[in-house]
Amino acid sequence: MKGKAGKTEKKNKLGKIAMCILSTILILLLSLGLVGIIVYKSGEMELKASASASAPQIDTDEEEVERIRESLQYADTVAWQDDWVVYDGKVYEYREDMLNFLLLGIDRSGSLSTETELSDWSAGQADTIFLVTLNQEDKAISVIGIPRNSMVDVEIFNSEKECIETIHDQICLQYGYAGGGELGLDKMKESVSELFCGLPLHGACAVSFDAVSAITDRLGGIEVVVPDDMTAYNSSYIKGSTQTLTGKNVVGYLRYRNYSELGSPTTRLERQKAFMKAAADDVMQAIKENPMFVKEIYELVKPYMNTDISVDEAVYISAKALDCGFSEQSFYQLTGEDKAVYFTDDNGNEDFYDDYYLDEDELKEIMMNVFYKEVKVSD
Repeated sequence: MKGKAGKTEKKNKLGKIAMCILSTILILLLSLGLVGIIVYKSGEMELKASASASAPQIDTDEEEVERIRESLQYADTVAWQDDWVVYDGKVYEYREDMLNFLLLGIDRSGSLSTETELSDWSAGQADTIFLVTLNQEDKAISVIGIPRNSMVDVEIFNSEKECIETIHDQICLQYGYAGGGELGLDKMKESVSELFCGLPLHGACAVSFDAVSAITDRLGGIEVVVPDDMTAYNSSYIKGSTQTLTGKNVVGYLRYRNYSELGSPTTRLERQKAFMKAAADDVMQAIKENPMFVKEIYELVKPYMNTDISVDEAVYISAKALDCGFSEQSFYQLTGEDKAVYFTDDNGNEDFYDDYYLDEDELKEIMMNVFYKEVKVSD
């Protein structure tokens, strides 16, 4: 691992102040797809083949496992399964019917390249990261917000697509350090999968912030309630006030944070979550009124999108998502602790990076709520 100076230099190449973008409407775009274009079964087969069928490898209390295993054997009720997990004294199994997708907002305007470019690590940062899951058994959609500055192992690649270094750094950097395009998507999927103990991911989609502006205008504006005080940015953005966002002001609303305040990325993520819920409701209503609306949105966003989800896969997702519920309780956010890492910039001014260390116990609890179901081992 190189020294702090080398690490700082690489970060500066990606840009110190990243413009935040939310891949909001794509939750519905990818979930509702281009219905009727490609055969349903083709998408089902491709999605199932796109990710490992293995369950996440969650650490569990071996003594508790052995106690429950012996009690089951003694009671002669059900046989213990090797993939079961013990959590808080209860037995759980992984929901194998889950479909999991990674949605990324990249800090750049204009078109988003689908080609990997590693000459200068300028593909951008994944400033907004959401893990979206479809629970096919319970017919529910869940959204997990991952803070952009969550600390994980990040791989840096050279122009030959060879990993030259692994550092412990903010997860948002992985997309740029892998050059965007196919490799950027793959490495972001690996990072998130590892964060969630080897969770299978069935696809990923990244968009530039122009996609959000275009879709917001296509919806005729999106009404939100401002969840935090933003009067330093706009005097009308009072906490609790209702605002109508348009293509002109939506990106500023979503990306704003106080860069001098420790913890501001997490505060901003809460605002983005609220926007996502409001946008999702508007999209659902638009689709009810016009089923072809999804196709219009897809064509509108396509120039600003980098994805490994095919059209026929989107069709399969759409059929499943149309039956799923989507509510305020569908949203989760990983929590942790902010730590300031101070450095001196090129002009001799002192500044800091806001590194976020996730609460592993909280992450595990979210995993059990979203990806697992309780096994009734006794009456």
